[in-house]
This record gives sequence, C-alpha cells and structure tokens, in this order.
Amino acid sequence: AMARATTQWTCVLTPLIVLGLMFGTVRAAGINPDQPIRVDGMEFFYGIVPAEILRGHPREHEEQTMHSGVPGGRGVRHLTISLFDAKTRARITDAAVTGSVTEVGRATQNQKLEAMVWGGTVTYGNFFAMPDQGPYEIVVNVRRPSDGKTATARFQHWQPTR
Repeated sequence: AMARATTQWTCVLTPLIVLGLMFGTVRAAGINPDQPIRVDGMEFFYGIVPAEILRGHPREHEEQTMHSGVPGGRGVRHLTISLFDAKTRARITDAAVTGSVTEVGRATQNQKLEAMVWGGTVTYGNFFAMPDQGPYEIVVNVRRPSDGKTATARFQHWQPTR
C-alpha cells in the first residue's frame, strides 16, 4: 500500500515539477523580460528607441551628436542600458559596457555601449540595425574597474508590430 501511494504521488508531482522547471527556463530566457534584469549584484534596465524619433529632435539636442550622430536607414534602434548596484541602488557610472544584437540568420552586431549623460545621470548606449520584428538576442557585457570581472546579461527582444 505504501509503495502504491508513493507511486501515485510520483505520478502527480513529476509533471508538476517538470512544468515548474519548464516555466522557470522560459522565464529566464524570456522575450522582453521583466526589468530589472539582475546579474552578479547589478540591476540592468534597458530601452530600445527607434532612431526616427531621435532624428526628429532639433540639431542642438544632445541626442543628435551622441555616438557620432544618429545614423540614417530603416529600422535603426538606439539601445540604452542603465546600471545599478543591486544592494545599494547606486547608479553605476564607471563601467566598460559592450553589447551585441543578433537576429536569427543574420550577422551579430557588436558595439561599445558608450556612456551618455541624460538629465544629469549616466546611461550607456549605441545604435543597432533592427529592421524586423525579431526576435533579437541581446547580450550586454559589463566590466567594472573595481572588481575586474565581466557580468553578462542575455535576453531576447521582440519588436512591437505597428
């Protein structure tokens, strides 16, 4: 009787555990993940803005000159990353940040994410060609001079349809 009860519980719990693991895996590798993304004691917040919006700003606006100017072309997006210490919530302003964007079947684009001052705060960013809906795999590497280690956040982004 005890063996049958154990078998019944195994039959009930095994599918629940498998579903829980599947949900956890999908969540960790999810498309357009919840923010912040937490990695190695840091919190990553990201934003993606169509370059067309930035091209519409006046010539004297700071966005017109960042990263050597707003590139032309269809489907160019500006990826921005804000970084914070997860414990203290202090903004991280001294990091070396790189990013890559890959769409399935296309070459990976690698860029330095340059420090930018917006409203007195530092964020990191650069432009990437993202002309299709996606999904795009985005990888952000952050190296802080204080510890010399590189932390990597990896997530997928799907462009909203118009």
